[in-house]
Amino acid sequence: MKKALSTRLMPFAYMDGANLVTMLNLLIAALALMLIFSGHRFLPLLLVFSAILLDHLDGYLARRFYAHDSLKRGFGKQLDTLADLVNFNVVIAMLVFAQCREYPLFAGMAAALLVFCGAVRLSHFTLQSGDGPEASFGLQTPYAAFIVLVLLMLQMAGRLPGGEGAVLALSAFFALLQITCVPIRMPANRLLIPGMTLLFGLTLWVSF
Repeated sequence: MKKALSTRLMPFAYMDGANLVTMLNLLIAALALMLIFSGHRFLPLLLVFSAILLDHLDGYLARRFYAHDSLKRGFGKQLDTLADLVNFNVVIAMLVFAQCREYPLFAGMAAALLVFCGAVRLSHFTLQSGDGPEASFGLQTPYAAFIVLVLLMLQMAGRLPGGEGAVLALSAFFALLQITCVPIRMPANRLLIPGMTLLFGLTLWVSF
């Protein structure tokens, strides 16, 4: 059955645990965009955070269990790049634009910058092997998205000094930080993921 599907549908030819998680992440991005266009603000924030966690999970699965299959890893790398762009740049950009209606021109500029910088960064790093000094350059897109996510939550609750103006200025700053050639080293995942989850939970508690 699986062999028959793999000859008729492209996704099944590359299916493994890691790529399945990445495909789920891409579907989450599509759902988040539909919710934004339907006027929802809170649910897309939860979906973006779940996408950040799943992005770490698919990377772990790929390295731990599926590194031997070069064809599936090549496909997974391309798919992961697309999922990252939509989840952490396009969805975040649409949230910023939808939430900062007081300054529509600047909201549009900040949203466009988030998408542009994310696309440039992800395109650049698809050409890299992952080794060498460039591997730590700039702020990775999931972490930039997480920071903007927290800012949006605080702004929605009226707890961010500067309100929409602060969201737009800081969003533009963290967008540019993604493409800087300055090394930015993050803590190990065993510390980073629990820390981000704790901060997200605290932000939820404080904001809502």
